[in-house]
Amino acid sequence: MKRLLKFWLPAIFIFAVFACGDNDVDPIDKIDIPEGYVLVWNDEFNEGQIDPLKWTFETGDGTDYGLPVGWGNNELQIYTTSEENARVDQDGDVSALIISAVKHGENDYTSAKLTTNGLFSMRFGRVDVRAKLPQGQGIWPAIWTLGDNRSIVDWPGCGEIDIMEMLGHDPHKIYGTIHYVDAENRKGESQGVYETSGASFSEDYHVFSLVWTPETLSFMVDGEKYHEVAIGEGMKEFLRSHYLILNVAVGGYWPGYPDETTSFPQSMYVDYVRVFEKEGFNPPAPPVLVIEDETLGQILDPGIAYNAIQEGFDALGNLEVIAFGGGGEPFIDTSEVAIDGDLSLLLEFPGGSWGGAYLLMEQPRNLTSYSHLVFAINKPENLVDAEIKLESPSSDRSIFLKDYESTELENGFVEYVIPLTDFQGLDLIQLNIPFSLWNPVDGNGAFVAATVLIDNIHFANL
Repeated sequence: MKRLLKFWLPAIFIFAVFACGDNDVDPIDKIDIPEGYVLVWNDEFNEGQIDPLKWTFETGDGTDYGLPVGWGNNELQIYTTSEENARVDQDGDVSALIISAVKHGENDYTSAKLTTNGLFSMRFGRVDVRAKLPQGQGIWPAIWTLGDNRSIVDWPGCGEIDIMEMLGHDPHKIYGTIHYVDAENRKGESQGVYETSGASFSEDYHVFSLVWTPETLSFMVDGEKYHEVAIGEGMKEFLRSHYLILNVAVGGYWPGYPDETTSFPQSMYVDYVRVFEKEGFNPPAPPVLVIEDETLGQILDPGIAYNAIQEGFDALGNLEVIAFGGGGEPFIDTSEVAIDGDLSLLLEFPGGSWGGAYLLMEQPRNLTSYSHLVFAINKPENLVDAEIKLESPSSDRSIFLKDYESTELENGFVEYVIPLTDFQGLDLIQLNIPFSLWNPVDGNGAFVAATVLIDNIHFANL
């Protein structure tokens, strides 16, 4: 917190303090620096506005950054630079960065995402962020980092450190998590949980900290360590530099979605962000980046996506298939069990978490001349539902298998014929994801381990 000093001061010093006026800037020697550290970067948010030399905004729905609509998590918010969504203002006696999620209409939300990308990065040290969090069903605040090589290697190969995440429906619990690609090119994850028995994290400020060394990542709340991860083989992501991120998301696979109990706006208040470095620390050289080692999943053969497309149907142009998720993304292969051609596309879902795979067209295409999406699927009986999503750069719409009847084919396949009008509001003029399958679940709604075969995808006029 940044307050005027409470004890008696000589008159000349009192004048100096009040002469600062509204800026109320904390001198460096008044910042609480942990023993054995030096301060290397900070923002106390005392200047009345967001400092463009320290923070930049990521905006939109994620597609400008190579992600599916919804930032890869099926989130609902559009990030903006509006002061309605991000500003510096007073919160009582605290001058804070205020990031607000705002509802404008049915499923119409805006928020803000601030990063230090291109302005400041860290590699080892300590981060302290003092913040008060929002709450409510579907609200998802986060204080986190991504590797500087995010534009070169796909997530999670860049590495992600979630210093703090909270699910708004449970404001007494926060999570500290890391995501990476392990030595077998599979998604690695480690998560710790901290619960408060007193006031919730939305009622008062707390200090969320990361202590990062070449050997360990330690997560703390108000100086209390609750989770530590050893940086082992296959975790090179955490030996390279990262930038900082602050945001409030709305909805997504993990937190779920707002409902009638969720009030808006919901805001995260950030009192300060401080980065420290160990005194006299001489860091080891970062490891050389080998993209193949840091890429999730197997290296796919070019053209593997075409095994899911009806032979001779060329309206989609060049295609690739991409897996994505939070640990539930499928292993991709081909199968000789097919109904169209010699092979089908195989998606082997591990279960236990969200994920899916999607076909991405090299260039968006106009598919308004077609009336129906047709595809065949071979799935186990315990898979009772999955999301089928189509996307354009500006929109995405989904249907769910449980809502449709299928026709039995041979070799264990069934066929679905879906009117494109059921993807209401989808921009078919520039479609770029003509098919995706997400989150197969069982009858209880739990993510299910399943091998799914996809074949004979095409668009038709019926």
